[in-house]
Amino acid sequence: MSEKPQKSGNKKAWLAAGAVAAAAVCMGGLYAFSRQTPVQGIKHITVEVIHSDGTKKEFTYETEAEYLGDFLEQEGLIAGEDSQYGLFVQKVDGEEAAAADGSWWQLLENGTPASVGADQVVIDDQDVFVWQYSDASDLGDLDQADS
Repeated sequence: MSEKPQKSGNKKAWLAAGAVAAAAVCMGGLYAFSRQTPVQGIKHITVEVIHSDGTKKEFTYETEAEYLGDFLEQEGLIAGEDSQYGLFVQKVDGEEAAAADGSWWQLLENGTPASVGADQVVIDDQDVFVWQYSDASDLGDLDQADS
């Protein structure tokens, strides 16, 4: 009686590798498609700063800059350090967030928390940005909402 040749388990491995590669290509394409493209030309933006004591200050700019972080650094409104995740903003309008106390600067873009760091936020005409001083007490509201 003749023995049937054993099929290699390589077929399943190749199919799995192909599926992973296809998923990676799709994810890369989706990222490239969904990434916001910088707008050329002059843009008018408003930047509001809400300090730790609740005082508000508003700045209006006319700029051809494409990205918010670089522009506001050049204007002297923000300062921070480059990190592996981008610009870590530590100071806004002269006020430094005390990270050791759990404070930070939160960036809102047209009323919504920014989904990327300031150096990746693309500026569009008529954008409104808010830098809000936040601390650990602001998280208490979120904890109560979860209960």
